[in-house]
Amino acid sequence: MDVQFHCDEQHNFLNGASVRAFAYENYSIDPHNHDFYEVNIVLAGSGIHCIEQGEFSVSAGDVFVLPPMVTHAYRNTKDLTVYHILIKKDFLWSNREESHSVKGFIQLTEIEPVLRSNASSACFLHLTASQMMELKRELSWIDEGGKYDGFAHTMMRYHTVWKLLYWFSGLLDAQNQAREVSGKNHYQTAMLTALEYIHQNYSDKITVDTLCNLTYMSRSSFLRHFYNVCGKSPAVYLNEYRCGRAVELLQKGEHSKTEVAHLCGFYDLSHMERMMKKFGTRD
Repeated sequence: MDVQFHCDEQHNFLNGASVRAFAYENYSIDPHNHDFYEVNIVLAGSGIHCIEQGEFSVSAGDVFVLPPMVTHAYRNTKDLTVYHILIKKDFLWSNREESHSVKGFIQLTEIEPVLRSNASSACFLHLTASQMMELKRELSWIDEGGKYDGFAHTMMRYHTVWKLLYWFSGLLDAQNQAREVSGKNHYQTAMLTALEYIHQNYSDKITVDTLCNLTYMSRSSFLRHFYNVCGKSPAVYLNEYRCGRAVELLQKGEHSKTEVAHLCGFYDLSHMERMMKKFGTRD
């Protein structure tokens, strides 16, 4: 899917804001990307959600996260209303230690978008009717132009965004646990376990044998299913993720390049630079 246009933080977040929240009615949009996070909540209607190589039918109750620089679009829409929560990278990254301890958060913000973009069977969050009613009450606290918009209510709005992210995380984790109990997409559930381990332990040495033991699978079976779900080998996935984390740390500017290389699990600085060049990552 070719990118038609790009949106950047500078023009989408004014007056120092870190979050924006609003609904688009009769929504349809060409392929684009942006350098911030975006939570999409389908409030009404239907359409086709496109993300990288994946395409999925969506309807009211579907919730998913679009990470920075991921190409996405909506087409063939019918009365589609999508609520958008735009979140600056630094806002999400600032709470990494706490957020990564919340069950389901890594799945919601990092893993599920990868699965969706590689056109494996979708496993994004779907809210029930009662959950949608509860959500709409929460959205009134953060809605742009609503009664709580403005500087005086900034911290309350930020708190509500974190509350929603953690709520969605827990619901997604419960949804995937239910799928595992039912036996549906057993191998995809196993891959979620492996991917979460990679995201939590990327700075350490991770071998295929470690992931096989974690998922109770033979080496050949694990490699086959990992590729089917992720569209790449575990080694490629791990190095791409390490490069992404390295970019994040370099942008923060709190560590030297050599320190970043070690923090992200590379052998040394030259190894990190080779990998970043290989995967087209820029600091």
